[in-house]
Amino acid sequence: MPFFRPSRCSVTPPRPSLANGLGFRRAAGMLGFALGALLVLLSGSLAAATGRYRLTWREDPASTMVIGFEHQSGSAVRVVYGEEDGGRNPAAYRYTAAPSRTINHAGMRNVFVRLGSLRPGTVYYFLVVDNEGVSNRMMFETPHATPDKPLSIIVGSDSRNNREVARAANRLVGKIRPHFVMFGGDMTASDTASEWQAWFDDWQLTISSDGRLTPIVPARGNHERANESIYNLFDVSNPNIYYTLDFAGGLLRTYTLNTLFPAGGDQLSWLENDLARCKTMWKIAQYHHAMRPHTSTKPERDELITLWATRFSRYGVDLACESDAHTVKQTWPIRPSREPGSAEGFIRDDRQGTVYVGEGCWGAPLRPNDDDKPWTRASGRFNQFKWVWVDLRNIQVRTVMIDRSTGAKEENTNANRFRSPPGIFYWEADNGGDVLIIPRRPTVSPAAPPQGPTMTGGRTTPIIQSTAQLPVLTRDANNRIRVAFQMPGAGVPYLTIQDENLNVLWRKELSVRGPGPYAEFVQLPALPRVGRMEMIVRGADRIVAKYEIR
Repeated sequence: MPFFRPSRCSVTPPRPSLANGLGFRRAAGMLGFALGALLVLLSGSLAAATGRYRLTWREDPASTMVIGFEHQSGSAVRVVYGEEDGGRNPAAYRYTAAPSRTINHAGMRNVFVRLGSLRPGTVYYFLVVDNEGVSNRMMFETPHATPDKPLSIIVGSDSRNNREVARAANRLVGKIRPHFVMFGGDMTASDTASEWQAWFDDWQLTISSDGRLTPIVPARGNHERANESIYNLFDVSNPNIYYTLDFAGGLLRTYTLNTLFPAGGDQLSWLENDLARCKTMWKIAQYHHAMRPHTSTKPERDELITLWATRFSRYGVDLACESDAHTVKQTWPIRPSREPGSAEGFIRDDRQGTVYVGEGCWGAPLRPNDDDKPWTRASGRFNQFKWVWVDLRNIQVRTVMIDRSTGAKEENTNANRFRSPPGIFYWEADNGGDVLIIPRRPTVSPAAPPQGPTMTGGRTTPIIQSTAQLPVLTRDANNRIRVAFQMPGAGVPYLTIQDENLNVLWRKELSVRGPGPYAEFVQLPALPRVGRMEMIVRGADRIVAKYEIR
């Protein structure tokens, strides 16, 4: 409707004077100002052309966050945010951040706003704003930065092409409210633009009813045809899609590895160097292809055992989260070995082994669990993901049965996130019930090279730790030896005997000692008849003595 209409009078109006013209222009200016003010007031009710929101990290999770989204139209897009809930009024938020990166990928204009200098353990409210309007009010939470509080994590993968199951799993994320989701790849079936757009549409179901978004820590799967799919859609820190993140002030370090990138070379050098320096209490790794799949239709990945699992055991990776096979498994703690009692390259070792869980089932077609191993703790065939709790004492792993849990209630808050929402069903697994507990392992020195074989020209070749002449310890008639060593500081000494292939034959933990020289008479068990055996004495996080055993 027009603001004024012409006169119906047939009399020609007089020509305005200069003064009248100035008055007309002054009135028009006031009208324009009023219209502009009205548009500003209305902008709070106009929706910005943004969507498909996601949260990721490139740096310290306690003080940074990456807000990603699709920007469909408009200009001057930005994020306004703060610790106070300002609703949909952009002026009510204290901080503003412009895009750090914009990339066209999968038929979307993906915008990433990287926030820094955030407070740990804090809820931030935010809007995505452009010249066309504002988004709904959303919020995220930075994890705490001290190890005295536990972490809640969801681990899963392989959503692929069963959207009904994937959507049900996504809704459960919003009800459980974990600190973050580790997703092991194969988000889509064919890596097409339409599939990715549908995947992000479905990912919006992870948003809780109060607008809380959950960060995702993504890995690449074989159905992502290139590293760019993960890099351009999630803005991770490394375009080769292997990276680490530290959580809760030294409580946990996560390792995301790429089985679609050479497992050796640069990736292996990076992994070993980082593990050797890592001082966190817990280490969790995720990657796509399972080393020993628990379905017979998937190939074995011997090179991953050789290159990665040996480092997991050597440097104390506590939990390895595998994907790809679309079946369910959890193992006893195992380490790479070919000694008597081993099977398919692993042996159970409750003190120094890594627990392996998986293998997908966020919606991809299920496969039979028809390839269990002697060290398999339990296996199954159903849609699932893992709900992992990490604290100072242990890691707890619960397997959420997606299909049975669709009626779960959204009653959790950030304050009670470690309560099972009503209607959640867990797998009652053999040999452990509905909670798999991983206790703290003894401190392991990173000074020695990793156990296990290496690959040379496609053949397995043993690693010889040292060819130098070592002092010899000879067993007496009662199978005892006298071990001397120097403690550089206070700590718990560990004695390890291993063969020339670095298979551990025996371990013993001594009582806590202060700095100084020590000599121990040690009773050995009946050891297998092998070639050269070495004893390594570790104390105060370093190797303090080496001997040959005869």
